[in-house]
Amino acid sequence: MQESFKYSALVVMVAVLAAACDKVPLLAPRDSTIALSANSLVVPTNGTTGLTAFVTESSGTPVQNGTTVRFTTTLGTVTPAETQTTNGLAVATFQAGTSSGIAEVHAISGGATGSTSGTGTTATTTNVVKITIGAAAVNTVTLRANPSTVGPTGGAVELIATVITDSGSPVLNVPVTFNSDQGVLSVQTVPTDAKGEARTVLTTAQKASVTATAGTKTSSAVTVDVRVGPGVSITCAPSTTAQGTTCASITPGTGNSATVIFTIKKGSGTSNLRDVVVDFGDRTSQSVGNLAGGDGTVTHNYAGPSGSGPNAYTATARATDVNGEVASASTTVVVNPRTPLSVTITATKGTEAGGKVSYSLEAKVTGSTDIVEYAWDFGDDQTATTSGSTIQHIYTTGSGIKTVKVTAKITDGRTVDGQTQINP
Repeated sequence: MQESFKYSALVVMVAVLAAACDKVPLLAPRDSTIALSANSLVVPTNGTTGLTAFVTESSGTPVQNGTTVRFTTTLGTVTPAETQTTNGLAVATFQAGTSSGIAEVHAISGGATGSTSGTGTTATTTNVVKITIGAAAVNTVTLRANPSTVGPTGGAVELIATVITDSGSPVLNVPVTFNSDQGVLSVQTVPTDAKGEARTVLTTAQKASVTATAGTKTSSAVTVDVRVGPGVSITCAPSTTAQGTTCASITPGTGNSATVIFTIKKGSGTSNLRDVVVDFGDRTSQSVGNLAGGDGTVTHNYAGPSGSGPNAYTATARATDVNGEVASASTTVVVNPRTPLSVTITATKGTEAGGKVSYSLEAKVTGSTDIVEYAWDFGDDQTATTSGSTIQHIYTTGSGIKTVKVTAKITDGRTVDGQTQINP
């Protein structure tokens, strides 16, 4: 009876121990080694990367399946924090938070340790990985402007900051803050993209110095300069002193035209020109080139007025530089009418005979002696053309008042009309 009791108690004890063994996690035996690795050692904020712990016994063989491995981290989280091995491998996921920094992730299991290599600050342990998060990964920030200048009156350029790690890899989702001492930024803080680039636009009319900062790193300053624009001037002079001393008041010459000479100059210290075109203001124009060889000159003829008022023209030199910028300058040309013309008719009555009377008619023109012809209308349906200023005409006596007209034509193309009345 006593022996039976002892046997039963032993069975119960074994059962209790077995149940207790089922509740205790299986851990790596003493002298085991853990080698921990991460898929990526650089992770953006809120990013993830995979973790793998390989646990081997002192003999080098993988630990028993189901061996528990626990992960800890100084920043961010690991999911799951505890897992079991399969063929010596335990896997988990590291999740970075919103804070930048360096996370130390440890893998732990029973008596397992990590092997250490190196000494001092360069020493590494196989069961520990360091994962750099966000801005903590920034090693270098470079900045460029496209284009690097704005026009003479200002403009916009794109600023591109590139953020990389110490290995030259791009850093994703890191805020980059742009700073400029002039102008306006479209957006001041921009996160980097998959290429490690952050972009914004600077609008300025003044020379600007720009930097970009990511984490603790700031780029070298980039200068956005204001380009020198084109500059041009235009002056005018009559071709002869007979026409006058200034283009603001010119007397026409032969053919009722005025000839002037324009001088076009490139402004001192201005940009290199591609071309200069002079618009004469009379629907004609002419190129004078890029003025690389010095000042340009061009001669032009302007038509004089046919009436009593002057003809005014605005001549404009329009310069285009190598950057496509445009500048212009203008001057005025005023062509006066020639000496005003007038004509009078003198009618002298001659002899009467047989109901007829003769008249001697003379046209006197003032303002010009260069008369080409005289066209007469005697007022009795009779006309005539003469090269001289006098003519004889016979009227019927008592035929009523007649209006005699004459048109004198000048060599420069102008004409002048006059008239008088006679009562034969």
